Order: sequence, then structure tokens, then C-alpha cells
Amino acid sequence: MRMLFDTYTIFWREMKRYKKSRSGILIRLIQPAIWIIVIGNTFASTRPLIQSVGFSGTYIEFMAPGVIMLTAIFTSIFGGVNTLWDRRYGFMNKALTSPISRSSIALGKMLAISLISALQSSLILGIALVLGVHFANLVLVIPIMLIVIAFSLGFSGISVIVAATSKSQETFWGVINFLGMPLFMLSPALFPLELLPNWLAFVAKLNPVTYSVLLIRQMTTGTIQPFSLITDVGILCGFVVIMVALASYVFTREVNKPF
Repeated sequence: MRMLFDTYTIFWREMKRYKKSRSGILIRLIQPAIWIIVIGNTFASTRPLIQSVGFSGTYIEFMAPGVIMLTAIFTSIFGGVNTLWDRRYGFMNKALTSPISRSSIALGKMLAISLISALQSSLILGIALVLGVHFANLVLVIPIMLIVIAFSLGFSGISVIVAATSKSQETFWGVINFLGMPLFMLSPALFPLELLPNWLAFVAKLNPVTYSVLLIRQMTTGTIQPFSLITDVGILCGFVVIMVALASYVFTREVNKPF
């Protein structure tokens, strides 16, 4: 019970910090909105190409799940920057001298980042609906948001690990920028895996973003396949469990070292 209360305390602090960052919210929404509006219309003529691999909708409908995940990726992977500020301005030192569990600090931050990611992804989902993206069943928006939360929890673990081990802001931003866009591009977010070279398709299958995009695409189009669903959910859950455990361990070990 003590650990749950400590986790909630950190979680609530992070949510209050997010509430005050209105300009940051707007900035993080601009890039995904541009992707879905500009890129979606630019590649609209590729519809016959994606139809050749069995997708019957428009290109915007194909890429909408990818843009939702783009929002989740960058919101969650950038979320660790708050840990840097906490270390630099003394909050982390105060927290570490209190009875609070260090694992609770890491978990509270990750939970806040994942919820924030889901909130921002829901806004992108709303933009997609306005642009005419068709959802087979709007009730499936709920499991889509649960997928985003789970994925963001795992990805926020990466961010917390990088923030805890970085010795400077430059190191943090360098690693984060190195990871973010490549992981997005090495997924079926913009084009089907069937159109990639075999070696690149193999690399994409090692990417957790791939399975989240495929899950959301199945739900938006109503083409849910039980075996594929179980496989994708299993891989996503495994990714989340591993990253949360690893982030808690690394944070506990590294966070008290000089910044």
C-alpha cells in the first residue's frame, strides 16, 4: 500500500506539471497533425499499391494508426526529460532522501507519461475522424487507447532509462532523437511490411512499434484476426513488462549518481 501511495504521489505531480505546459501540448500535436493531413494527402495516389496487399481503404485510413503511434512514440520517449529537470534543480535529491521508494518514482513517472500520451493520441484520433477516416466500430476506440497506454508505458521506460543514465542534456537528446524516428520508420506505419525488402521487413518485425500499429489497424478496419491479435498483444505485453522492470532497476541504480 505504501508503494502504491508513493507511485500515485509522483504520478499526480507529473500530471500537474503537464497541466501547466499548454504550449508543450500544442507543439507535440503539430507534427502528427501535419503528418496525417499533408502526408496522408500527398500519398493518396498510392491507394492501388496498398490495395495490392489486401487493404481496401484509403491511404489516410491506412496511415492513421501509424500517426496515432507517432504521437505515442514522441510523447512517451520525450517524457523522460522531466527526470533531467528534477535531477538538475534538486527535486530528485530531496525525493531520494525521503522514505519514498525509488521504484515508485520511476513507475509514477512512467504511468503519467503513458496517460499523457493516450490523451494526446486521442486528439490525433479525433483529427483523423474529422478528416474522414472510417472506423469499423467506434466502441473499439477504448481498446485502441488501452493499446496506446500500454505501448507508451513501455516506451516511457526507455525514456526513463536514458534520462537516468545520461550525464548531460546533450546525451539525452542525442539518444532520444536517434531512437524515435528510426523506430517509427521501421514499422508498417506508412507502408505495408509486404512492400519492404525481406531484410528490412525482418528488422521491422523486431520493432515493438510494428505490433502496436498492426493491432490498431486491425481495430480501425474491423479486420481482427484471433491468432494475429493474440500474438501482437503477447509481444506488446512482454515488451511492457520487460521495459518497466528494466527501467525500475536502472533508475534505482543510476539516479543518485552525479548529473
